[in-house]
Amino acid sequence: MRKINKKLISLVLAVAIVIGCGLTAFAGIGDLAYNVRDDGTGAITEYLGEVEDGLLVLDDEDELLELPMTAVENEAFLYDPYDEELAYLADVTALVIEEGISEIGTRSFAYLPNLETVEFKGSVKLGTNAFQGCSSLKSVTFDGDAYLGRYAFAGCYNLAEINTKDGASFDAEYGALNSTKWFNNYSVDFVTIGTTLVAYKGHDAEETIPLNITKIGASAFEGNKSLKKIIFSRYVDTIGNRAFADSGLQEVVFDNLGTITEVGVDAFANTPYFNNYEGEFFIIGDILVKYMGDDVSFVIIPNTVKEIAAGAFDGCYVSYSPYSFVISSITVPASVTEFGENCFALATLPDGTTYSPRIYAYAGTPAMKALEDSGYLVEVMPVMADLNGDGEVTAADARIALRIAVKLDEADDLLKAAADVDGDKRVTAADARLILRMAVRLEDYTSNDLLYMPKTDVEILMAYTAAVKKAAVANVGYTKTVADEITDVDVNLQHKNKVVGIASTGLTNSVKKYASDTQAALDNLFIPNLLSTAQIKSASNELKDGKYYITIVMNDVQDAYITSDAPVYTGGYSYLNRVMPVVSGKIFYDAISSNSWFKLVPDSDNRTMNCVRKYALRFTDPTIRLVIDADTLKVQAIRYVNTLNFNVDGRVNGIDISGQGFKTGDGTVKRVDSVTYNYFQW
Repeated sequence: MRKINKKLISLVLAVAIVIGCGLTAFAGIGDLAYNVRDDGTGAITEYLGEVEDGLLVLDDEDELLELPMTAVENEAFLYDPYDEELAYLADVTALVIEEGISEIGTRSFAYLPNLETVEFKGSVKLGTNAFQGCSSLKSVTFDGDAYLGRYAFAGCYNLAEINTKDGASFDAEYGALNSTKWFNNYSVDFVTIGTTLVAYKGHDAEETIPLNITKIGASAFEGNKSLKKIIFSRYVDTIGNRAFADSGLQEVVFDNLGTITEVGVDAFANTPYFNNYEGEFFIIGDILVKYMGDDVSFVIIPNTVKEIAAGAFDGCYVSYSPYSFVISSITVPASVTEFGENCFALATLPDGTTYSPRIYAYAGTPAMKALEDSGYLVEVMPVMADLNGDGEVTAADARIALRIAVKLDEADDLLKAAADVDGDKRVTAADARLILRMAVRLEDYTSNDLLYMPKTDVEILMAYTAAVKKAAVANVGYTKTVADEITDVDVNLQHKNKVVGIASTGLTNSVKKYASDTQAALDNLFIPNLLSTAQIKSASNELKDGKYYITIVMNDVQDAYITSDAPVYTGGYSYLNRVMPVVSGKIFYDAISSNSWFKLVPDSDNRTMNCVRKYALRFTDPTIRLVIDADTLKVQAIRYVNTLNFNVDGRVNGIDISGQGFKTGDGTVKRVDSVTYNYFQW
């Protein structure tokens, strides 16, 4: 970059034009010095004109050289009272930035002593500390979109008025407005501009985002250690850069019908929610926010992902010196069409360049076109299951897969990915068998189906969530059946806020049916809120007659274990109730604790009073079964099944009961809750 004294150039060119063409008027020439940037635009470094009536206007175009001004350089107008050449800045009371100037550098206008008003005519991004210490500043107006860097208005204590245009985007990083009068005068915890949450002033452990907010702004909750749980409303669609970074956030709950369309860089960085995430892919909505794996050579992105966020693979290396990378290739599924800046870069090298692994995609898919349009060099993947490339899936392809599986043949990453038809990131005999079944038409799906068919645990979980949400958003009707089943018990622990007590061994069924009703779809259909595949035992999916048959088995949950020494409900159900609409163990606990016989006593107590010595509750194999149309992903049927196992040791009406098998009554209780949704009216 080179600095150009515009006044000198203007004089030279003006003389040349006067000599060659006669007198010509040149308006506004000679006011700026600037650097020419690599993209051919100008970055203002100095003002060379006169400040009249306190007004400083920075033009966005050089009429003589036809060179547009797009930025203000770092510290270009940084005021120093001991520098005589900057004395004119003390006269500036009003600043106007023309529409084409969209970047304001670090400390560009810091410490102007008498600046009172600033107006940005167009969209603008302010650098760190851009207006720091402008203590006389009272009003700022943004006529377009605005992005405020960290501490942009730090020390502007008298800034009381911020004007924005309706519908414009606004964002402010950490500390950008915190010291201003405008911020301090905010009487509620949620500080907003338009529909953007600019900052949060509260200290509550749990918060629900208000319905009028659609965007969680950059750094809105950054550093807030009090926050443990956040509940997003259905209207939030954007989470800004570092929105929750370095906070105490442990749990995130997304409203049933909400859809997150954008997640900023490091939005959840260094939070317990992020650090303790046990899945390989950190996904919000259908956005791959961060790759969390560290032990694979090639990565296959789930085929339900539609966007890869900026910096999604950043940091996937073992060490800086020398560089040791854990990823050699990344396979992009057909579903992805949006790519954030440097989304595939594993690291930024000391010379400023980025290191990215090989990128693979399937020919003719939307992902391939989007990658090429974004300037990525892409290697074409073989068609799934067609390993010899003859355009058909035959027994020969199954044979190739089997030879790879038993290590008779070597295969590169591309061929392995094409042979891994079940999506477990290994080529096994199961893949060869599936390819063979496809070849002899025992499976009724094609290679193209495999590109979009959910196969891995994370793909199945995402497909399940998306399908159920689609049904609720579309407000479809259905018939709902609820069945509560109690089998082989002597103690009937009903959950309707009461305990019946001793019951005959046998079977009790309670079945309720609901007619198809569109309102019921919104009121009763349970939308899952899954966090990671660590919550499940297994997930499987079959394609038959154009439908996906999905089965998801969740992990067992020890929901309560209560004795006289520990009379506290454990709350193990907390993760399960985000997924399944089944009765919570807390209801059973409350029912028992509200009854006269729930008095905890030591095991050695021999009195005849009603009591509980021990109480335990465990959920086993909570299961989801889902049928959806393979083409439209519209739900056809859903069934949730949950088995509750009680173990009670105590006394009721003088009769001892126990699940331990050494007292009068059997205190072991098994209960199956199931909820079925079917006959969807699309």
